[in-house]
Amino acid sequence: MTVLRGPNSNVIGSSSDPLRQRGQLGVDGAAGVVLALGGGFSRGFAHLGVLEVLEQEHIPIAGIVGTSIGSLLGAAFADGIPIRELCDLGRRVQIRDFIRFRKSQPQAQSNDRIGQFVRDWFRSSRVEELPIPTAIVATDIDTCAPYVFTRGPLDVAIRASSAFPGLFKPVEYEGRTLADGCIVAPVPTVAAARMNAGCVLGVSVNSGVGTAFFAGSTGQTSKETPEVSRQRKLSPSWIRNADVILEPDVHQIGWSDFSRVDEAHAAGAEAMLRALPYLRELLSRTYERESAAGTFGPVESRMVS
Repeated sequence: MTVLRGPNSNVIGSSSDPLRQRGQLGVDGAAGVVLALGGGFSRGFAHLGVLEVLEQEHIPIAGIVGTSIGSLLGAAFADGIPIRELCDLGRRVQIRDFIRFRKSQPQAQSNDRIGQFVRDWFRSSRVEELPIPTAIVATDIDTCAPYVFTRGPLDVAIRASSAFPGLFKPVEYEGRTLADGCIVAPVPTVAAARMNAGCVLGVSVNSGVGTAFFAGSTGQTSKETPEVSRQRKLSPSWIRNADVILEPDVHQIGWSDFSRVDEAHAAGAEAMLRALPYLRELLSRTYERESAAGTFGPVESRMVS
């Protein structure tokens, strides 16, 4: 599913917001896209297909916000680890590499193996050191609210964001008890919208609907098909904070099946390629708006096959 947001959408945050200060434009000064990468274990390798297409098409990436596997792969990309290398690593991963239950100790385990991976493979050791502005979303267990890392130790941030309840123990950090960001932000578009009001692209890998639609401005005459209207009514709240939403067709991949990394990668690339014309149009209009203080005009709604 692909959704483009109109001019009446709400923008969250202010000029003093630390997230807003982290990402505005791509490295070349053009209007950039902020990615909101959701959780989904092995299905998350679809994120790499999305990232690869953006890289090949020279789409400026102004920032990355990740939850769970989205935080790990998004931060790895921001750190400069090549996508093909990440795919190679994914093919060698088995879920038991991170989770080792023992009959005598069946309860949730520490996920420090994820932290060790970050310490071994990443050049950056802190969130704020990543070359692409990055934010990592976890859940504060005590408040049931998002806890967004824009600074701090990278291994701790990714461990916290990936601490799925029942599988991993929560991570203690600065007096807080943190768990998987998917609890409160399955796709972290709210934090991404605070980072950049220009264009937020969310990637959801848990539903695997594999469909796409393109919606125009709020208040415009609707030309949507009944199926599109139904999808919008059933859409989760985080969609409201995104300009573009991708749902790669990965529903057939089991959450722990890392043997299908290439399949997930291809699904992400396919979804991004379908949405690419609309993303370019939106970025062009965003650039014009920022340059001339204009607004988006009406955009016709149409299905994307």
